[in-house]
Amino acid sequence: MRLFVLVLSICAACVSAAGTTIIRVRTVDGSVLRVPLPDDGSSSTISSILNTAGIDLNAADSDGKGSLKCQVGPPGRQTDVLDLSPNGKDRDTTAEELGLKHGSMITILPPPMPKKKEAQVTSNVEEEDENNNRFDPFPDLAKSISFSAANRRARALSRGVSRGMTYGDISRVRSTMHTVEHQPTGALNRVYVCQVGAARFQNHCVVQSKKKKPKGNTTKKGQDLNTIENRVALLFGTINKERVDQSRKVARTSLSTSREDQKMCEVAKVHAIWEPPMQKPMINGKHYDEGCLLSTYIGDSQDTPAKETATDRAIRVAGWLGLQPVGWIFSYADEDRHEDGDALPVHGRDAVVGAKLQIETMKLKGRDEGRKFITLTLDGRIGAAEAFQLSDVCVQMVAENVLSPPIVDEKLQSTRFMTLKDPVVVSGEETKRLDSVLLLVNTAMLSHVGLYSGGTNAPIGGNVKKTSGALLGKTRKRILAALEKKDGSEVLSELCDFDVVLAIDALIGKEESEKLCLLVRKYARGQKKGTVINEQLKLTLRSVLGE
Repeated sequence: MRLFVLVLSICAACVSAAGTTIIRVRTVDGSVLRVPLPDDGSSSTISSILNTAGIDLNAADSDGKGSLKCQVGPPGRQTDVLDLSPNGKDRDTTAEELGLKHGSMITILPPPMPKKKEAQVTSNVEEEDENNNRFDPFPDLAKSISFSAANRRARALSRGVSRGMTYGDISRVRSTMHTVEHQPTGALNRVYVCQVGAARFQNHCVVQSKKKKPKGNTTKKGQDLNTIENRVALLFGTINKERVDQSRKVARTSLSTSREDQKMCEVAKVHAIWEPPMQKPMINGKHYDEGCLLSTYIGDSQDTPAKETATDRAIRVAGWLGLQPVGWIFSYADEDRHEDGDALPVHGRDAVVGAKLQIETMKLKGRDEGRKFITLTLDGRIGAAEAFQLSDVCVQMVAENVLSPPIVDEKLQSTRFMTLKDPVVVSGEETKRLDSVLLLVNTAMLSHVGLYSGGTNAPIGGNVKKTSGALLGKTRKRILAALEKKDGSEVLSELCDFDVVLAIDALIGKEESEKLCLLVRKYARGQKKGTVINEQLKLTLRSVLGE
């Protein structure tokens, strides 16, 4: 008898439960609450349903986030938005008017985005516009959107979803990271550096100063103390093709293999090293003045300067001599570049400067020709030089502003390990600390005498002033003395110096300078017979050099 009564009570409870209407309420954080309606649930208002679910309708106004709003149905469905503010017209709407049934869902909408975030979204749109107008030196490695923007977008799309970012979202964000790995070869196989120009550049880095000894020491009047001021220069030269194997030539017969079967490679030959005038090394000469080169070499296509800069003039004269920018050189004298066994002379700060120069060269000469760009380093103390090329991913990351130049402060800390604002993938792992050695490509370096270096008999200090680039007094006298001789070859021999030709270009007109450069070009390339300066050019040179 007791068992029968228990079964009847269980069945009655099931019938009453089955007749209860359950409304689901989805909160902003994605959790779902179930609210049972009373027997007369059709007359229940939406405010009473949400109060039963434990949602405070006045909390949003007190926090300053705006009025609370909701909609009937799951998120994403296009339905009418209900205003639940104290003065809202939808606050007293009944369940019957809303068409709520058993299992219906009410979705609480998230508050509107603050103005600060709207400004952030606007900046993201501007960033995307800049990316669309950006010059990509290597389009195959370019990223359409930065990691920071992609990460913000993925988080915004997953906001309000309890599961967060999916594996697909994480994979898409990871695809915006650059993969940095060692690049074995570059566009150039080797580089021929002018030994005369390199020695002159190293000589200009040494600053001689005299400090008197104390009065007690009468054996020496003074002592020469040499200090190093690091400098920067632009390399002008040519890009040539030659055989990969430069070993001794083998005797050839009619049965020998044709030369076309031998592998060829591209090399750079540096014929002139030009130092921008008025350099101001920072931190008492410890760091070179890259601004004197970047500010004039990197130009804005929209802004055409009214006056030709010194760098523009050097590139123009180099073009008349058959030369083009093939790289840059900088000196260093800090001990931290040799503090480890690797002795890496190029750090992150130097790589960023070199990449900016290469990007501008690729704009001027095209991607195929401009990527043949060399970075030379020279120890200002002993004159040891090394040659490198920058990896393709390094140049592309600088174009996308992933690699930003470190700050040059009084401490001049080592920048071999760079801290990035966006992570990159190195050896399959994400990191924001990058070793600069991964950005470099080792390049073989050989020595030769440049066509426009002045020759091996040129003075070690050069023929022009280091600060202004103007001709020295003794250089003027030598050229004037050579002009008085009947044989014009001696004059052309004196003019086979890029610094001398550039200094004379500032004194004469462009038309006359172009004619003079063409004569010097023929003479330097071996066409000495029949290459003479006419009387009009001689008269012009006498008038400007005799002042």
